[in-house]
Amino acid sequence: MSEVLSRRFSIFPADDRQSLRLGRFLMAAGTSLLVSLALLLFAFLDLLPWRAAIQGTAGIVTLIALFFVLFRTGLNLRFSDPSLTTEQVGAAILFLAYIMYHAGAARESLTLFYLVAMLFGVLRLNASRLMILALLALAAHATMLQLAYLRDPTMDVRRALTEFLVLLIVLPWFAVMGGYVNRLRVRLSDSHKELSKAFERISELAIRDELTGAYNRRFLMETLARERLRADRLAEPFSVCVIDLDHFKAINDVHGHGAGDAVLRHFAAIAPRGLRGIDTFGRFGGEEFLIVLPGTDRTGALALAERLRAATEAAAWPELPPEQRVTISVGVATHAKGEDVTNLLHRADQALYQGKHAGRNRVIALG
Repeated sequence: MSEVLSRRFSIFPADDRQSLRLGRFLMAAGTSLLVSLALLLFAFLDLLPWRAAIQGTAGIVTLIALFFVLFRTGLNLRFSDPSLTTEQVGAAILFLAYIMYHAGAARESLTLFYLVAMLFGVLRLNASRLMILALLALAAHATMLQLAYLRDPTMDVRRALTEFLVLLIVLPWFAVMGGYVNRLRVRLSDSHKELSKAFERISELAIRDELTGAYNRRFLMETLARERLRADRLAEPFSVCVIDLDHFKAINDVHGHGAGDAVLRHFAAIAPRGLRGIDTFGRFGGEEFLIVLPGTDRTGALALAERLRAATEAAAWPELPPEQRVTISVGVATHAKGEDVTNLLHRADQALYQGKHAGRNRVIALG
């Protein structure tokens, strides 16, 4: 109950992506509060009426609260960009122009915050979006200057025009450079994803057999070592099945190594079908395979090995003539407390060889 309540009243939502978006918004909100601090400082220095500073601060806090509700309720997910970056920057630009209409002598200093607002969009928006925001800022600022002139015809027009011309140069340039930075970020992100995929692929190749796609000997040995430690610690059984394809050399000799490779691949596709998610199947070497069965005693291992033997004998082998069947011999051994992996595999091999000598196509267990 307490956990449910804590999630309900937590600032950040449970969804990780929403939490990340809200975190970015709070960073932007902190930047917006800097504008409020600047307004209060200008008012303290008598560069701005206290009324304008208070109204500006109240407006900023209202915008922050509005966007926070959008993020916290999930309404932002209805927008094409759930991060609402364009909307946040656009709202900041328009409200900043409104504040500057009342700023008087402090207006020129506040123009720097256009760049601060657009800086928030650099890491999320492309050049075209940033250029649209730059044009919005220029239009908003020109409108603000026009309204300010209509209110006060004695305003220094040359100074205002110079101010606008500086923004006319700086804001589009900032949009272009911001777009370039964004492209670099996207390329870096794509490169990181490609490297991650390549690393995953390399990691997968390191534990997979190249021919069959099953786990390789190294991974199987590592699995056995882990399972032995777990079994000794928890006093639980585990078993292994060593599998050998009968008369595999004859398949290579009669039908060629290509057919032999195809048989190995086909068997590697058949064998895992009856296994649990915690079981591990792999190619141990040549035509020999291994299954590790956690939490499985001798009886369970024998039953599984027998099912696999029967399924293999009944399977059709597209690589071979229709009348030819492939069989397997299986040696089963169950781990004894304190027994090392080498001895366990040795007992499974002994069982396998007994099955081979007894005529093949059978399951034998030792211990």
